[in-house]
Amino acid sequence: MFELLGNMAPGMVAVLLLRIIVPLTIFRWPLWGAVASLLIDALDCQIATAFGCSIPNYILSDKYLDLYYLTIELAVSRKWANKIASKAALVLYIWRLAGMVIFHLTGEEKWLIIAPNIFEYFFLFIVLLQFLGKETRSRFWLDSPKRLWRLLTFLFIIKTPQEIVLHSWKEPAQAFYSWIRNIF
Repeated sequence: MFELLGNMAPGMVAVLLLRIIVPLTIFRWPLWGAVASLLIDALDCQIATAFGCSIPNYILSDKYLDLYYLTIELAVSRKWANKIASKAALVLYIWRLAGMVIFHLTGEEKWLIIAPNIFEYFFLFIVLLQFLGKETRSRFWLDSPKRLWRLLTFLFIIKTPQEIVLHSWKEPAQAFYSWIRNIF
């Protein structure tokens, strides 16, 4: 493995190590580890660019690294006392995984839009409620299928446009990200 890392550009090594090590913090600090993993995921291209390189075959490698940290989040969610939340997390994870597998097999990014990554936002929402003490071992905020459907509808509404921009409207998305980079 070290030989492989030695043959990679320093920016690629930095991105790869960050994308592998940071998600491990989710086990200890679910909220902060998930937020840090999300930020590293969002900034990986900028980190590589800062080192003067780019990430080859970005979409595919990004999806594999996403799957890695989403699987860690799934493992954490399986231990939640709230069975509605735990089961919903599993279904959302499988839905995204199916979209990723079909994307991998076909190369068509539309599958990433059809199966948006609602799991990640759901996980963040539940661990935020846990952090705030609204979701505990004995008291659940997510206490009914009706509340679950409302939450999932909300998450779908806010996540799907992002997936459309990322996987369908390439040029506007690139222009937007360039504009953001110029601001900061």
